[in-house]
Order: sequence, then structure tokens, then C-alpha cells
Amino acid sequence: MIKKKFAKPALSIDDQLQKMIARGLIVEDIATAKHRIENIGYYRLVGYSLPFQNGGTGLDRHHFIEGVRFETILDRYIFDRKLRLLILDAIERVEVSVRASLSNAIALKHSPHWYRESSLFEPLFDHAGLIHEIRRQIGHDASTAERMSRQDIFIRHYYDNYYDPEMPPSWMIFESISFGTISRLFEGLYKSETTEICLPYRVTHEILSSWLHSISYIRNLCAHHSRVWNKTLTIKPVIANKHKTSFNGNSKIYAALVVLQIMLGKIAPDNSWAERLGKLLDEHPEIPLGNMGFPLNWRSLPAWGDSL
Repeated sequence: MIKKKFAKPALSIDDQLQKMIARGLIVEDIATAKHRIENIGYYRLVGYSLPFQNGGTGLDRHHFIEGVRFETILDRYIFDRKLRLLILDAIERVEVSVRASLSNAIALKHSPHWYRESSLFEPLFDHAGLIHEIRRQIGHDASTAERMSRQDIFIRHYYDNYYDPEMPPSWMIFESISFGTISRLFEGLYKSETTEICLPYRVTHEILSSWLHSISYIRNLCAHHSRVWNKTLTIKPVIANKHKTSFNGNSKIYAALVVLQIMLGKIAPDNSWAERLGKLLDEHPEIPLGNMGFPLNWRSLPAWGDSL
């Protein structure tokens, strides 16, 4: 591809809206549309408008299909925002549970500082790299002044009061490092070390490792306000045979929702998350569920059970 110099000018809110209108978008309330563009951003809204445009490579590829209204694009954006918040609510519960379960179970078997023992990890796992990353995230090498602003209070308390071992126990570490790092750590452990964590979900170490990796990826998408409703997942959760009938492939967000529902069912059996998901979908009937990976009969599938 031949590169060229970028020469597109910045456009005012009025010009951005007029550009959408010139491409065939129906805007009935100009003032409201301008307010939305100003507070959401033209470029973000354009991402939600792509399914409503002609597409292709022709000169009219950005023109809207006849009859498309600004409110329809806005509805798609609002739905996606609500979906991200709902997903983050589930991920928070899963993440907190995994952090606690993993730290406690192995600490009781070995020692409070078990994560430092390379013998607990697969031979090909980069244990030294893990320790380096943990040290970075908890500010292990930070100066005293930096610790006051960077470290969690319990991490700072450890360094202020203990010198051996040189790093805090796992239950402190696991409250401070990223979920992505925890996911990588879990994957690197010998399977025998994770039996107690996998047992409640009745899945293998391989399956749960895949689920945690995918959840971490989706968590980052949601935290950075990325579009998720129709996204093709880069990091897909492996489908466990036990739950195969509840999935519909694993490349769309529906697969992640199934994983979260299964894990929530073990962590908080009385949760209302599935009911809230169903209500959200009902509130936005124009959302094409097929683009999200939902099968037509999803509400009756085993993973959702009597939750809906």
C-alpha cells in the first residue's frame, strides 16, 4: 500500500453533523444530535454507524442506507455502554474470587510466598519474567518517597516493617497486581496446584486458564470503553465439553457472557446478573443478537437455567 500525507482538517461539531447528514443520515433533532456528538465524540459514534452504511470500496461506501436515523446509531452506542458496565460488574466478582481462591489455596499448601517458588510452575514458564513484572507492579524497587504515592497501603506496610522475605505474601500481592498477570501466573502453574481452584467450575486447568485469559482481555476492552457488542474476539474462551450446548461458537461476546454466567453461578448462586442481561436486551429490541453470537434459543440453554 502506498502511503500518503494525512491532510484531513479538524471539523467543528456543526461540520461533523453536517457531514453525517450529507451522507444520508436522518437527524430530526439537530440540537440533541450536536450535544451527543460533543459529549460522545464523532469518531466514536462513527464506529457504531458502520453497519448502517453501504460499505465496500466505492465512493458511496460511507453513505447511509436509506432510512437510517441518528437515534438508531445512538441506541446502539447506549446499549454497548450498558453492556460494558454489566460485563464489568460480573468480571469484578469473578476477578475478586479468583484472586482470593488462588492465593489462599496454594498458600495453605506451600507458604505465604509460594509465587516465588519456580518449582511450582511448568518448566517452560518464564518464572523470572513473572517475578520481574510483579516487582514492577508493586513498586518493589521504588524509593521511599515513591512508595508513599505508588504503593497500596498494605504493600507499603510490609516494606516498612519486614525485610525477609524481600517481597510481600501472596494475599497482598494478589490484591495489587493486574488480573492479566494473575491469568498468566495461573496458566503457568502445574495442573496439580490448581485442582482446588478448578473443581468448583468442574473444568480442567486448560479450560479455566483460557477463560481467565479471555476475561482479562474483555476486561481491558470494557475498561478502555472499546466497542464490544459485535466484536470478534481476539482471545477466545475454549469451549468446555460439559458446557458445549450453551455455547454458539466462541468468537463473539456471547461466548464470554456464557463463561461469566457459569462462573458467577458458582461464586454467587443467588446473583441476578442473567436477569439483568435479559432485561438489557429487552430494552433494546433493535439490537441484532445474531451479530453478538446469541443463538435464538439462548434463554433456554443450560448455562442460563432458571436465571431468566
